[in-house]
Amino acid sequence: MFVSSVRLVHFRSYRESSVSFTSGLNVIVGENASGKTNLLEGAFFALRATSPRTRREDKLVTWGEGFARAVVELGGARSSTDGAHTVEVGYVPGQGKRVRIDGAEVASLDELRRRTQVFIFVPESLLLIKGSPARRRAHLDAFVAALDPGYEGALQEMNVALRQRNAQLTRVREGAAAATLDPWDVQLVRTAIALADRRRGAVARLSAHFERVACHLAPEGAHWKVTLVSQLDEIGNDAEAYAAALRARRGRDMQRGLTLVGPHRDDIVFAETGEAAAGGEPPAADVDLAVDLAADPPPGGRDLRLYGSQGEQRTAVLALLLAEQAYAREETGELGTLFLDDVMSELDDARRRRLVEMLMSSGQAIVTTTNRHYFTGDELAAATVVELPLTAATAGPGDAADG
Repeated sequence: MFVSSVRLVHFRSYRESSVSFTSGLNVIVGENASGKTNLLEGAFFALRATSPRTRREDKLVTWGEGFARAVVELGGARSSTDGAHTVEVGYVPGQGKRVRIDGAEVASLDELRRRTQVFIFVPESLLLIKGSPARRRAHLDAFVAALDPGYEGALQEMNVALRQRNAQLTRVREGAAAATLDPWDVQLVRTAIALADRRRGAVARLSAHFERVACHLAPEGAHWKVTLVSQLDEIGNDAEAYAAALRARRGRDMQRGLTLVGPHRDDIVFAETGEAAAGGEPPAADVDLAVDLAADPPPGGRDLRLYGSQGEQRTAVLALLLAEQAYAREETGELGTLFLDDVMSELDDARRRRLVEMLMSSGQAIVTTTNRHYFTGDELAAATVVELPLTAATAGPGDAADG
């Protein structure tokens, strides 16, 4: 499946506009504030019913309007009419969202997630590197759960057990017997070990793809990898050892009303390995070091969150999305759509050519740029080029900063 068209109504800077795409490489060209980022965000919103840029969905509604709507037409592998479907998400502030597929209302967003694979890079995507471990865990969990119902089930079971144990910690602090935590410890150990096994396997698969992609996009001579950092690794992911760790930390857990050991504290580290990773000064003072993981990152690598340049961090996120696309293809047999906002500017010409070569063989990619000269004449001739602003696009107050 691929995105054959996008229609936006009262979405960000778009009053009412439509644009068509093809199944290969699509290049959206426009100046800053012409609506490039908004267009990708709108397409993603239609396919996931969530924004990759903000949690305040009222910001998606064009200034002065009462609702926003994003509609995507999906075409099949061979033509825009082969297995075509329509996905529509409407949002009214104060009333929430309504999601329809082919006119039928969708009860669960899980159904929407499993219809297509879609991967997006926007400026806020840098938080996958620069942000908190919780953000990275949530991204990984959402990606894998959409492909593996077993992973989704394990995640849900562990979260239920975790909430129950945390609630009981509060009751014990208020006077209940400490022994009442025992059954919740048993439940948490069982579900946490099951999730940890699945998560470790998923990260190992993802890292293999990430290393392959990064060798083409990272700076010359650099070797990057993705590593799962888990407290359970320290105890060999052993159920008895984890249960003992929970008992040993009960006092501290009761003080906080939170369980402080388990896979809900995992982190995913993007690091450079090898000689190029050696050395380096401590991170600048403005780097946020407050993470919710007790264990230190593994030695022997340069953590791109702390030591990577802006360009390296952008490139790492891009490599992650391409790695996820390859992972998803192994599971589904289909290549998902890539939405890439201004990814060419941080690459030198050699790596731009490598990236475009990868995109030309990676199904559908919709790439925005302010400079068409980042692409060669042959690359543009083989692509579908869309010029912005679209005729019907109108910017409202507060939209000028959007790309």
